[in-house]
Amino acid sequence: MDGQPILKISEFFDSIQGEGPYAGTPCVFLRLATCNLKCSWCDTKYTWDWENYDISTEIKETGICEMAEKISLSDKKHVVITGGEPLLQQAILVSLLSLLKRTGENENKSNAYFIEIETNGTVIPKKEMIDLVDQWNVSPKTSNSHNDQKGIDLDKIYEKSLLFYKDLRNASFKFVIDNLEDLVELEKILKKYDLPKGQVILMPQGTTKESMLDKSRWIINYAKKNNIAFSTRLQVLLWGNQRGK
Repeated sequence: MDGQPILKISEFFDSIQGEGPYAGTPCVFLRLATCNLKCSWCDTKYTWDWENYDISTEIKETGICEMAEKISLSDKKHVVITGGEPLLQQAILVSLLSLLKRTGENENKSNAYFIEIETNGTVIPKKEMIDLVDQWNVSPKTSNSHNDQKGIDLDKIYEKSLLFYKDLRNASFKFVIDNLEDLVELEKILKKYDLPKGQVILMPQGTTKESMLDKSRWIINYAKKNNIAFSTRLQVLLWGNQRGK
C-alpha cells in the first residue's frame, strides 16, 4: 500500500451514535480490531476473540489514505473511532486523524471533523493523540466483565490510566451496569479515583431491547438519586445486536 501506515479494521459504517454524551448524533463509525481485555459480556468479540472467530475473515488491513478517502465520501463529519481497543493502534491513528483534520479544515474551517474515541481506558494516549480528539468516551470495566478470570488485573492497570484520563476536560466515564452489586463497586471506583460525577454516565449491560429496558428502570432511579447521567444504548433498542448498526 505504497508504504503508508496500515490500520487493522473490523468494520466501517454510517449510523447514529447510540451511547454517551453525543447519543443520537449521525456519524460514521470506524471499528478497529484487537483488544487487550476479554470482557465476558462483550458484544464485539469478533474484534478480538480468535478462539471463536476467524482472524483472517474479521480483520481487514487498510492504509490510512484509503481510510481517509472512505470517510470523506460520507456526508457525516462526526467520526467515532471504536473497537476493540482503538488505542492499541494509536501511533497509526494519529496519522489518520491528522490527515482528516487537515482535509476538513482545508475544505472549510466550519466543516472540520469532530472526533470521538471510545476506549476501555487502559491505554494512556500520547499528546499527539490528545490534541486530535474532541471527545473521549472512557469505559472503565468493573468486575462484572470477569477479566480477572482471564488473569487481567484491572485495578493495577487503572491505578495509572484513570488518574490520567480524569484530568482531560473532554473525557466522560461510561460504566456498564449489570446488577445491583455493580453500584457498590461503582461508588468505590468514583471515590478511589476522585472521578467527577458530572463526567460519569451509567449504561445498562444488555444486547436485547427487553434486557436493556428492564435494567434501565432501576439504574435510572439510582442515577437520579445520585445526580449522575444515564445513557441507554440506542443501537440495541433499534436494531438489537446486529453488526454494522
